[in-house]
Amino acid sequence: MYLPDISSDRYETDPNRFQRFSSRRIFKGLFWFYLRYSILVIWSGIKFSYTRDPQKAVTLQALRVMRIVEKQGAHLTFEGMDRYPDDQGPYVFACNHMGTLEVNALPGLIAARTPMTFVVKQKLLKLPFFGQVLKRLRAIPVSRRHPGEDLMQVLEGGKKLLAEGVSVILFPESTRQDVFSHRQFNTLAVKLALKADVPVIPVALRTDFWGAGKRVKEFGPLHMDRPVHICFGDPIRPTGRGKTEHRQVLDFIADHLTEWGAAVEKPED
Repeated sequence: MYLPDISSDRYETDPNRFQRFSSRRIFKGLFWFYLRYSILVIWSGIKFSYTRDPQKAVTLQALRVMRIVEKQGAHLTFEGMDRYPDDQGPYVFACNHMGTLEVNALPGLIAARTPMTFVVKQKLLKLPFFGQVLKRLRAIPVSRRHPGEDLMQVLEGGKKLLAEGVSVILFPESTRQDVFSHRQFNTLAVKLALKADVPVIPVALRTDFWGAGKRVKEFGPLHMDRPVHICFGDPIRPTGRGKTEHRQVLDFIADHLTEWGAAVEKPED
């Protein structure tokens, strides 16, 4: 079975490999896509209940999601994957948040090189199958009802995991945003990196190929004309209050999204 090779610094979809699927329209519809995806989530949840290596399992799950997305016509480009070697980590990954695709793909890209977990909404831990995956990865839950408590949960829980060598993925926008806004992107990633004395890595994501659904966010339309991009920046070690480094993270993400044709809200002066 073909799975994407993410062992080098860059991965890009080979369009010739998926040409034969273009004439089989029955296998490119939303029904087939979400059937495959649902089966994969169930299978992964069951496997995570007994696997000895959840990091390897999440990488395999991510590769399979990439494969079914490519079959639907997505063109994937991932860059900068050699910028976070395990022997120089752990890291805090500061990412913009567009949709469901990065939640599935991004953890695998990172786990293939260094142990990781991420900050999630507390209610996701209660989901069947997917919640099991998050628990085995030791995800840090936040309620989003009490900002002060959430801040302490992330700083204390994140520092502990980072001290054990586990990198932490953060989406400082908290919720999915079609338009990247400097104002919505908080400083939590830099604060955690400062507290744990580790580098922060900016991650720019354009993943709106997989749109959000009206009733269930995970089951939305697929936009065939939108390429998928994920790019990792160089590690940045915050100092002082981290204001300069936070600006560097913002600029990295905004510059790449602009280059890729995604919407970016101009920052206020």
